[in-house]
Amino acid sequence: MPDERTRDERIETLYQGWGAREMAERIVDLEDEIGEEKDGLCTGMHADVAEAHAAWEDMRDERDRARNAWRSARRRAADEANMGLEALELKREEISRLRAELDALRKSTYGAPRLEHMGADEDGDVWRLERR
Repeated sequence: MPDERTRDERIETLYQGWGAREMAERIVDLEDEIGEEKDGLCTGMHADVAEAHAAWEDMRDERDRARNAWRSARRRAADEANMGLEALELKREEISRLRAELDALRKSTYGAPRLEHMGADEDGDVWRLERR
């Protein structure tokens, strides 16, 4: 909101309060340099500050995107490495289990059948295959 007083009136007001006319002139010059708002757009120094701030935000956003992409790639690589190790361990366990089953089957299949004595009847001794 611009001051309705003239430049000299503003200088005189500041000069009386500060006691240094040069400082008052500098303050008024800075007020004029800042500018005023027109149609929602800042003029003068406000526009410069707003432009610098927008450029800084763009740079920060780009940096954040790059940092997030890097973190995501590292996380994926770590997950893949961990999953690969877990998969290898699961395969080792499966191979061990299958070997144990195979050994058990070989023993039961190729081993001599065992007979179990059940007693005797009128025909003689009764034998049956042992249950395993």
